[in-house]
Amino acid sequence: MSSFGGGGGARSKVTGLAPGPFGVGVTTVQFEDRSRDDGGACRKLQTEIWYPAAPASGPPNRYRDFLGAATPEIIAAAERPDAIGGYAEGLTIAALDASWPQSAMRDAPPLPTAAPWPAVVFSHGSGAFRASYAFWTEFLASHGYVVAACDHPGSARFTLNDGAVVTPGGPRSKRARMERDRVADVFAVLDGLEGLARTDSRFAGRVDARNAAVTGMSFGGWTAAAALERGDARVKAGVLMCPSLASSDGGALAAGHGATAPALVVIGAEDTVIGEEGNAAARRYAADHGGPAALLEIVRGGHVSFTSCELYNPTYGNGIGPSKSLTTPGATYEPLPIADQHAVVNSYGLAFLNARLKPPGHALREQAGDVYGAAYLERNHFNDAEVKYTEVKCDIL
Repeated sequence: MSSFGGGGGARSKVTGLAPGPFGVGVTTVQFEDRSRDDGGACRKLQTEIWYPAAPASGPPNRYRDFLGAATPEIIAAAERPDAIGGYAEGLTIAALDASWPQSAMRDAPPLPTAAPWPAVVFSHGSGAFRASYAFWTEFLASHGYVVAACDHPGSARFTLNDGAVVTPGGPRSKRARMERDRVADVFAVLDGLEGLARTDSRFAGRVDARNAAVTGMSFGGWTAAAALERGDARVKAGVLMCPSLASSDGGALAAGHGATAPALVVIGAEDTVIGEEGNAAARRYAADHGGPAALLEIVRGGHVSFTSCELYNPTYGNGIGPSKSLTTPGATYEPLPIADQHAVVNSYGLAFLNARLKPPGHALREQAGDVYGAAYLERNHFNDAEVKYTEVKCDIL
C-alpha cells in the first residue's frame, strides 16, 4: 500500500489516528510499596490511570488536574523551566491547560463491561512525567485497556508524595538505585491495580492485572525490558519505545535472552539521544529476544517522537520540528509530522497488544470493534519509505 496513515475515521489532534469507540476517564491515585524504604518512609507512587468511560460523563481533564491540590509550592515546581522534558521557557500552568488534550474526562465513571479490561503499565523516560505520553495512554484506553503510569521518584522531573513536591537528588537518583526502583515500581503499580480490582468499586470487575503488558519510553523502555526479564506470569507482552538498553551492570539487557513474553521494539532512525549504539542495541534485542519479537522503525523519527512534548514545545527537535540528523552528521532533517509518528506507534502498538491480551476467544476481543492482526495493519498501513516493520521470530500480530 502507498497511502500514508490509511486508517479510516477522523484523526484526533493528539494521536493522528482515529481514537477507539470508548470515552476515556482519568484519575489520580497514590500507590504504596511498604516493602521498600524510600528516605525513611515507604515508597509512594503518584499514579495516573486512564480507562474506558462513557462519552461526556465527566469534566474535561486539564493539565493542572495532574497536580492535585496545586498549592503554590506545587505550581512553582510545575512551572520551572525544567519541570518536564522539552518544557518551553516561560510556559505556565494556564498555558499548559490550553494546550493539553482535553479528550479524557477527570474522574468519569468507568464504563460497564462484560469482562475486565486488560492492564497496561507505562514507565516514563528519565526526567519526564507520568502524563507526558497522552498520545499513547489515552489512545489505548479508548480501545479498551486500563493504562497506569506512575512517576518514578528520583528520575521524574518532579512528583508528589502525600502532596509534597519531590525532585531528583540524593541516593534515589543514583543510576543503579533507579534501575532497581523502576522495575519494582512497575510491579508495585501492577499490584496496586490488582488491589483496586478488589477494593475500589470503580474498578471492581473492570481491570484484569493478571492479563497485562508493560510499556515504556527511553529509560522507561529499559524498565519495560527489565520487567519482562522477571518472567512474571501476569505480564503477557512488552512495548519498548526507543529503549536505552545500557545498564549499570554492563548492559546485560541488550541480549534479551532471559525474556520470553513477546516484545515490540520501536525506534526512531534519527534518534540522537540513544544514538547509533542505542539503536543497534535495540535491533539486537529484537533479534535475540528469548520469545517472539518485532522491530518497528520510524525512518524520520527521533527520541521525543514517542512523547507528547509537541503539546507544549512544538519546536523541541529530535523528532518534533526541525532536528539534528543522526544518519547524516552535521545535517538537519524534517521529521515525519508528529501526528503521523504517533499514528504509527498507536496503530502497530494496538495491533500487537490486541493480539497478546485479547487473543481469539477473549470475551472483549470484538467489543472495541477493532480489526485484528494483518487485517488491522492492512487498514492502517504506512508508507514503506517512512516505516520499517520486521517480525523477527514469527507472526506475532
